[in-house]
Amino acid sequence: DLLEAELFGYEPGAFTGAGRKAKPGKFELAHEGTIFLDEIGDMPLEMQAKLLRVLEEKEIERIGGIRPIRTDFRLITATHEDLGKLVEAGKFREDLYYRVNVIRIDIPPLRKRREDIPLLIEYFLKKMKRSGKDIPWQITDDAINFLTNEYHWPGNVRELVNVLERVTSMAEGNVIRLDEILPFTAEWKKEKYKITSDYFKKVTAEAEREALLKLLEQVGGNVRKAADIIGVHRTGLYKKLKKYGLRL
Repeated sequence: DLLEAELFGYEPGAFTGAGRKAKPGKFELAHEGTIFLDEIGDMPLEMQAKLLRVLEEKEIERIGGIRPIRTDFRLITATHEDLGKLVEAGKFREDLYYRVNVIRIDIPPLRKRREDIPLLIEYFLKKMKRSGKDIPWQITDDAINFLTNEYHWPGNVRELVNVLERVTSMAEGNVIRLDEILPFTAEWKKEKYKITSDYFKKVTAEAEREALLKLLEQVGGNVRKAADIIGVHRTGLYKKLKKYGLRL
């Protein structure tokens, strides 16, 4: 089991694919430190039992090992699930629930803390500098207003990061406009946002680029086959690949 090997480590030759050298797991490496387990509500029941044993006995055994290894760490967990309901449904161990539910911090969804959105946008855009360029990203006021006050963010901060990554990867300049953001959110389909010439070109270009990527994957990078399938000359296809920055 990949998760068990990652958390507990393994001895040489413990399973097919194991290396020739022993590998300590995350629990072992976290001794006298802190370990963070995300989405603990999705952890299989069998692994929950093993985690509980580690927390109670403060010892682990590597896969294929026979020697207990002492480990004492602070555990921080996160989940989008209601663990109490999972306990009632028999999907989460009650004894483990009381072990991990000591100090609880409930983080509201992004739509309920909209004042954080401009700060998050500024933070993530600073991390998304254009390759080979030091020009910082800018974003228009109407785009900020839409992201902060109008969009409901069902995917929370992860969706915000995804939208920013996608729009910055497609942007031609360093200023992000509202019409560039709308295609990457569910709201762009609403009638109140009119289709403009620039917006239409943007959406069309994105669709063509994605189609070319899938086509090249389908033909194993064979330009002649790809050109035949879409009915264009190879020269024309090369121009399209160059236009969208696609490499074979």
